[in-house]
Amino acid sequence: MTQERFFQILEAYGADPARWPDDERAAAEAFAQSHRDQVAAALREAAALDACLVGAAAEPSDLLERRILKAFPAGPVRPEAPRWQIPAAAAAALVLGAFIGFASGALTASDPVEDTLLADAVYGFDQDWVDWLGDDV
Repeated sequence: MTQERFFQILEAYGADPARWPDDERAAAEAFAQSHRDQVAAALREAAALDACLVGAAAEPSDLLERRILKAFPAGPVRPEAPRWQIPAAAAAALVLGAFIGFASGALTASDPVEDTLLADAVYGFDQDWVDWLGDDV
């Protein structure tokens, strides 16, 4: 085990040997025992960092939670629609429908052939045309 590799393991996995890679754990522990003067400060720093990380991971800060919740709006943000829009749309649809209905009836021309067919369908062929057409003839 080289000194460089030991410090890489210490940085990556922390001061607890139980977290070190299984295949390098025995060699790293032997290196730490044989070079106590060189690794003592690094082991203390790694142990302090491990303690901070364990405490931080166990429970989130109330202050952080309050800051996150404060960043969100209280409820769904929806602009209020004016109350006149729905009745106005319904009235416009009714007016347009009435206009189209009357306009389509007024624009159709009556065809004398259709009148004859209607007379035949309603009154039959044996009826006198003069009675149906009225006194105009």
